Amino acid sequence: MNAKFAAAALALALPLGAGAIDRKDAELALAEAGTSIEAAERADAAQYAATELDTAHDMYANAQAAYEHRAWTDSVFDSDNAKADANLASARSRQHRAEATTNELEATVRSLRDELGTTGGAP
Repeated sequence: MNAKFAAAALALALPLGAGAIDRKDAELALAEAGTSIEAAERADAAQYAATELDTAHDMYANAQAAYEHRAWTDSVFDSDNAKADANLASARSRQHRAEATTNELEATVRSLRDELGTTGGAP
Protein backbone atom coordinates (compact mmCIF):
# COMPACT_ATOMS: atom_id res chain seq x y z
CA MET A 1 0.00 0.00 0.00
CA ASN A 2 2.92 2.37 0.70
CA ALA A 3 4.22 1.92 -2.83
CA LYS A 4 0.87 3.00 -4.28
CA PHE A 5 0.81 6.02 -1.99
CA ALA A 6 4.36 6.99 -3.01
CA ALA A 7 3.52 6.62 -6.70
CA ALA A 8 0.42 8.75 -6.31
CA ALA A 9 2.34 11.41 -4.41
CA LEU A 10 5.03 11.45 -7.08
CA ALA A 11 2.44 11.72 -9.84
CA LEU A 12 0.89 14.72 -8.12
CA ALA A 13 4.24 16.37 -7.46
CA LEU A 14 5.58 16.12 -11.00
CA PRO A 15 3.27 18.69 -12.57
CA LEU A 16 3.98 21.10 -9.72
CA GLY A 17 7.73 20.66 -10.13
CA ALA A 18 7.56 21.01 -13.89
CA GLY A 19 5.61 24.24 -13.55
CA ALA A 20 8.31 25.68 -11.33
CA ILE A 21 10.85 25.79 -14.16
CA ASP A 22 11.27 29.29 -15.50
CA ARG A 23 13.40 31.26 -17.92
CA LYS A 24 16.30 31.56 -15.50
CA ASP A 25 16.41 27.80 -14.99
CA ALA A 26 16.49 27.33 -18.76
CA GLU A 27 19.27 29.92 -19.14
CA LEU A 28 21.35 28.21 -16.47
CA ALA A 29 20.82 24.80 -18.03
CA LEU A 30 21.80 26.14 -21.46
CA ALA A 31 24.95 27.72 -20.04
CA GLU A 32 25.94 24.49 -18.28
CA ALA A 33 25.35 22.46 -21.44
CA GLY A 34 27.39 24.91 -23.50
CA THR A 35 30.25 24.74 -21.03
CA SER A 36 30.17 20.94 -21.09
CA ILE A 37 30.22 20.90 -24.89
CA GLU A 38 33.18 23.30 -24.95
CA ALA A 39 35.03 21.08 -22.48
CA ALA A 40 34.34 18.03 -24.64
CA GLU A 41 35.66 19.84 -27.69
CA ARG A 42 38.83 20.83 -25.81
CA ALA A 43 39.22 17.17 -24.82
CA ASP A 44 39.32 16.20 -28.53
CA ALA A 45 35.93 14.51 -28.37
CA ALA A 46 35.42 15.28 -32.06
CA GLN A 47 38.21 12.82 -32.77
CA TYR A 48 37.56 10.17 -30.12
CA ALA A 49 33.82 10.42 -29.35
CA ALA A 50 32.28 12.06 -32.40
CA THR A 51 28.90 10.36 -32.07
CA GLU A 52 28.37 11.51 -28.50
CA LEU A 53 29.58 15.02 -29.30
CA ASP A 54 27.26 15.24 -32.31
CA THR A 55 24.35 14.13 -30.13
CA ALA A 56 25.28 16.79 -27.57
CA HIS A 57 25.28 19.45 -30.29
CA ASP A 58 21.89 18.27 -31.56
CA MET A 59 20.35 18.29 -28.09
CA TYR A 60 21.83 21.73 -27.43
CA ALA A 61 20.24 23.04 -30.64
CA ASN A 62 16.92 21.54 -29.52
CA ALA A 63 17.32 23.22 -26.13
CA GLN A 64 17.99 26.58 -27.76
CA ALA A 65 14.94 26.20 -30.01
CA ALA A 66 12.77 25.30 -27.03
CA TYR A 67 14.13 28.32 -25.17
CA GLU A 68 13.26 30.61 -28.07
CA HIS A 69 9.71 29.22 -27.98
CA ARG A 70 9.55 29.81 -24.22
CA ALA A 71 9.25 26.09 -23.58
CA TRP A 72 11.38 26.33 -20.44
CA THR A 73 10.84 22.74 -19.30
CA ASP A 74 11.77 21.31 -22.70
CA SER A 75 14.78 23.60 -22.84
CA VAL A 76 16.02 22.41 -19.45
CA PHE A 77 15.39 18.76 -20.35
CA ASP A 78 17.24 19.04 -23.67
CA SER A 79 20.05 21.03 -22.04
CA ASP A 80 20.49 18.33 -19.41
CA ASN A 81 20.65 15.70 -22.15
CA ALA A 82 23.19 17.76 -24.08
CA LYS A 83 25.29 18.15 -20.94
CA ALA A 84 25.16 14.40 -20.25
CA ASP A 85 26.18 13.54 -23.82
CA ALA A 86 28.99 16.10 -23.73
CA ASN A 87 30.25 14.70 -20.42
CA LEU A 88 30.15 11.20 -21.90
CA ALA A 89 32.10 12.42 -24.94
CA SER A 90 34.70 14.01 -22.64
CA ALA A 91 35.01 10.82 -20.62
CA ARG A 92 35.41 8.64 -23.71
CA SER A 93 38.03 11.00 -25.08
CA ARG A 94 39.96 10.94 -21.80
CA GLN A 95 39.67 7.15 -21.73
CA HIS A 96 41.07 6.89 -25.25
CA ARG A 97 44.01 9.16 -24.41
CA ALA A 98 44.69 7.23 -21.19
CA GLU A 99 44.65 3.92 -23.05
CA ALA A 100 47.04 5.32 -25.68
CA THR A 101 49.38 6.56 -22.95
CA THR A 102 49.23 3.20 -21.20
CA ASN A 103 50.08 1.40 -24.45
CA GLU A 104 53.06 3.72 -25.00
CA LEU A 105 54.32 3.13 -21.47
CA GLU A 106 53.92 -0.63 -21.83
CA ALA A 107 55.89 -0.54 -25.10
CA THR A 108 58.64 1.49 -23.42
CA VAL A 109 58.81 -0.93 -20.49
CA ARG A 110 58.97 -3.90 -22.88
CA SER A 111 61.76 -2.21 -24.81
CA LEU A 112 63.71 -1.49 -21.62
CA ARG A 113 63.24 -5.07 -20.42
CA ASP A 114 64.49 -6.36 -23.75
CA GLU A 115 67.57 -4.13 -23.53
CA LEU A 116 68.27 -5.25 -19.96
CA GLY A 117 67.77 -8.88 -20.91
CA THR A 118 70.33 -8.73 -23.71
CA THR A 119 72.99 -6.64 -21.97
CA GLY A 120 72.10 -7.24 -18.34
CA GLY A 121 74.14 -10.47 -17.99
CA ALA A 122 77.50 -9.00 -19.04
CA PRO A 123 79.53 -7.12 -16.36
